[in-house]
Amino acid sequence: ARGARVVALERGGCGRSSNRLARFSDGTRACVRYGINPEQIQGEALSYYLARLLGLQRHVPPLALARVEARGAQWAQVQEELRAAHWTEGSVVSLTRWLPNLTDVVVPAPWRSEDGQLRPLRAAGGELANRSQAELVDLVQWTDLILFDYLTANFDRLVSNLFSLQWDPRVMQRATSNLHRGPGGALVFLDNEAGLVHGYRVAGMWDKYNEPLLQSVCVFRERTARRVLELHRGQDAAARLLRLYQRHEPRFPELAALADPHAQLLQRRLDFLAKHILHCKAKYGRRPGT
Repeated sequence: ARGARVVALERGGCGRSSNRLARFSDGTRACVRYGINPEQIQGEALSYYLARLLGLQRHVPPLALARVEARGAQWAQVQEELRAAHWTEGSVVSLTRWLPNLTDVVVPAPWRSEDGQLRPLRAAGGELANRSQAELVDLVQWTDLILFDYLTANFDRLVSNLFSLQWDPRVMQRATSNLHRGPGGALVFLDNEAGLVHGYRVAGMWDKYNEPLLQSVCVFRERTARRVLELHRGQDAAARLLRLYQRHEPRFPELAALADPHAQLLQRRLDFLAKHILHCKAKYGRRPGT
């Protein structure tokens, strides 16, 4: 994607009206996200690399950064489209793999109570007692999503649905924004630009939804829980995220890394999540003879 020539830029299919669907010379496509401000592209990129650090990369489309340069070889064939998009020359944009045949998803029934609120979901007890293996596999995808959105302070998915309950009691029965399912059954977490940067600046406003959402689940994918506990023990999450980002993204220097207060907040959120996972394990974990 970084070296491919763009031969078409089309409106629609990639979220906000300022974004475009790009077609490359080899026929492949990517969503080009143009941020209202650079921190949205920074948040999108950092969220992607945090997903990789957590082992959740199958849920977040691959991402690369590019610079809008009207006279550059990559954009030479779409001069008219660039002018129509009103993108600022020199802006950094994100390229994410276009994923076809995605479908909408709603919150699984075991979480939804009659009043639309989410009810606690535990490993032991009534909610999961008669669930099939396929249903349980799907549920842990949702808990992967919940812990990912908690860590990034992303308010533009389930949290926005919870906020909307005050005037729309049926919102949990409708499709969840920025969340889809791929043909193979995996959940796809789209549009993560609110994560880590903007989300951290307004975390105080949204954590009254984010924290109860996290605490509504006590079932986690073992691999994901191990990654979280490892980052908790190491107390070096931001440093590891930075190293991964620098190693794989050549345009890393063009967008700022996490500011120190945000790096500290990431670690505190990981510590809170680790404490919750250990609490669940102590309360509901398998005991000898069970």
